[in-house]
Amino acid sequence: MFILIADDEKIIRYSLQSMLNELYPDEHLYIFAANGRDAVAQIKKLPPDIAFLDIRMPLLNGLDVIEECSEFAPHTKWVVLTGYAEFEYAQKAIRLSAFSYLLKPIDTKTLKEVVDELKLIRQKEVQNKNMVFSLDIIRSFQISDLLDTDEISLLPYDEGNYIILQIFFDTPQKKNLYSIKQELFHLFELYCKESPSVLFSAVFFNINGELCIICSVNEAWPLIRQVNYQIQNYPDDMVSVFYGTGNTLKSIYDLSRKIISISDIRIIRSCRTATNIDTLLSIEELPQLLLLCHEIDTFVSQALAGNRESMRIQAAALSANDALDSIFQSIDHSKLYLYLEHILEIKLYTKTYQGFIEEMYHKTCLLLDNRRNSSFDITAVKDFVYKNYETDVSISHISEYFNISSSHFSKVFHDKTGQKYIDFVTEVRMERAKRLLREYPDISVKETAESVGYVSVRHFSKVFQKYTGVLPSNYV
Repeated sequence: MFILIADDEKIIRYSLQSMLNELYPDEHLYIFAANGRDAVAQIKKLPPDIAFLDIRMPLLNGLDVIEECSEFAPHTKWVVLTGYAEFEYAQKAIRLSAFSYLLKPIDTKTLKEVVDELKLIRQKEVQNKNMVFSLDIIRSFQISDLLDTDEISLLPYDEGNYIILQIFFDTPQKKNLYSIKQELFHLFELYCKESPSVLFSAVFFNINGELCIICSVNEAWPLIRQVNYQIQNYPDDMVSVFYGTGNTLKSIYDLSRKIISISDIRIIRSCRTATNIDTLLSIEELPQLLLLCHEIDTFVSQALAGNRESMRIQAAALSANDALDSIFQSIDHSKLYLYLEHILEIKLYTKTYQGFIEEMYHKTCLLLDNRRNSSFDITAVKDFVYKNYETDVSISHISEYFNISSSHFSKVFHDKTGQKYIDFVTEVRMERAKRLLREYPDISVKETAESVGYVSVRHFSKVFQKYTGVLPSNYV
């Protein structure tokens, strides 16, 4: 913690620091003040976690320091030091919300009791603030993604050093995908809580199933280094990491959207080590590279959906696009072929553009011919939603339940049904909500929202109004 020791006697200042260092070696940072005015100046520069203030100081006494600084240092814990045991001082110290009142000379036992209690209080305060930060981020990002609204700008957080990391998983056939994602989630959540470089953090899966880490940090590199280190523990799985930094949470959300918009680049470029989005955006040929990735990904989506005719049309479109030939020659073929091996379970060897398209198409057709049953059953998915709409039926959850990559789930669902998965879930929930409101006139909006799977009443009301044209409270 950051500790201020303010006393006009130098020997007391340094003896108190010596006692604290003996009790807590290399644990705290210290600043000093020899009078009340110096103390106020130090506190204004950077409010400490704990301030030890002598009552009898020149220029301004300790109690006046508290009175003057409480407004701009609301989280500082004040410990008053005095050689005077007058009751009036204790009374005023308590009135000014001083945490403790210590008589000189201070004994080590009493000092340890005070600081230990302060550390516990500080820890609980940080945990509570982080919980609020995390919930705010998760709620705002999800609502913004679902409703295409700007919820982020409404958050009550100042400018600072923020970072976002988004982790993509491309291993749809791995039976342990769910456990890998959960393991990484808990590892990064624990690291963010314990790292001194992380002030506040939110670790969550977004609506597409990517693992997101959003933090307010003193320094970004320790977190990036930790993510890179942990990712290397999964050599057999294709994991890609993108990151960006900004000074507002709105800029972080915008970076999140940019990351998603160029994330297909991982098909042809290794992003196993955390890749700065600014580096990718500076690539001159990025639009052409993304076009190639998009066309290949469209083919992959059709293949995963088992749409042979759509695959043929897409392969023909790829073959006819001469502009992609030169781009194909410039990419890392081994990375692309490894991606297709993981996703489609086919091995490719051809180095020419036309040869690649033909080999990819024919080997995928052969794979479909040999596949007995598709692992993606639309009827089973819909039945699952009908039975569990009041619980977590997000893309990330249901794709893991049915053992299919979340990065392709929504595309395949749309290809087979003509409807976005999110819209289908919304339709199921809204129709159920309408039925509840008709059949139970006395039911509250909150009860209705919870009955159909919404935690936020505000979010439910917005979705209901968008779906029906009226607020749930006005629905007959």
